[in-house]
Amino acid sequence: MHGQSFLPVIHVSGDVVKKPGTGLGPRVLGDYELLFFPDGSGTVYRVEEEAHTLREPCFIMTRPGERHQYDYDPQQPTRHLFLHFGFERNATVMPDLDILKPGGPSVVPGGGELPLSMLKQILFVSHAAPDRVDSWGGALLLALLHEVNGLTEGGPPALRQSRIPPQLAKALDHIEKHLDEPLSVERLAQASGWTHEHFSRSFVKHLGRTPREAIIHKRIERACQMLLHEERSVKEVAYAVGFADENYFSRVFKSVKGMTATEYRTKHSNPIYKDLAPIGDGDSLYPPNRILYNSWTK
Repeated sequence: MHGQSFLPVIHVSGDVVKKPGTGLGPRVLGDYELLFFPDGSGTVYRVEEEAHTLREPCFIMTRPGERHQYDYDPQQPTRHLFLHFGFERNATVMPDLDILKPGGPSVVPGGGELPLSMLKQILFVSHAAPDRVDSWGGALLLALLHEVNGLTEGGPPALRQSRIPPQLAKALDHIEKHLDEPLSVERLAQASGWTHEHFSRSFVKHLGRTPREAIIHKRIERACQMLLHEERSVKEVAYAVGFADENYFSRVFKSVKGMTATEYRTKHSNPIYKDLAPIGDGDSLYPPNRILYNSWTK
């Protein structure tokens, strides 16, 4: 613990998409909150006497004691990734960053691929390895805070890094848009311009699962979103995500989630998610539209 005394402590993390016309606040937090809005929209962030329309991708930093609220875009869903954190281990070793100081910058435009990748990695750690959030997650967050603060000082833009080859990104996008249709690995390979063998090998290398496994995973994750956010029956959900046989869907769902679709709907339906809009999971390594980690409810 001594070696971690200078690291921020992550309290809550998540990646959610809010329904059009919803909002949050006014409220005052007792800790820090860092958010990233990946898309420009008509969402308005109000902090104290200021109002900011988030028309481009940006980070938002809210400090303890600041009264603020969000009015989400009235026409389209609004996605944001977020972290609540503090420095309760040792407040005397807080990093000397403007974004952490009272009256510091609240909205930091842009950021590039590097800060977003760092934030997504923190969310992945908080979901997949919660026992390492204090060490691994805290170290990543400290680096991210320095990166975001650097953006306010006119430093060079973060280097853009391609996480996966464009051929695979195109394949993932195709899968996402056609989940309700028959999908074959052969067709995906042809669309990428690669041979079936090279496509499958590259897919596993970069994404950690076979193309067929990815299709099933995306269908089940889409089904989970529909079960929680729509009133369709299990049979209707099965058909909507590309399963022609409800019984087969039920078997696959249980093998992936460890429970039936009905049990999943009952267990995870929660009033705190009532304002969330259904989405696909894209290439994220963690479940979409979820609070991924909450140290206050352990």
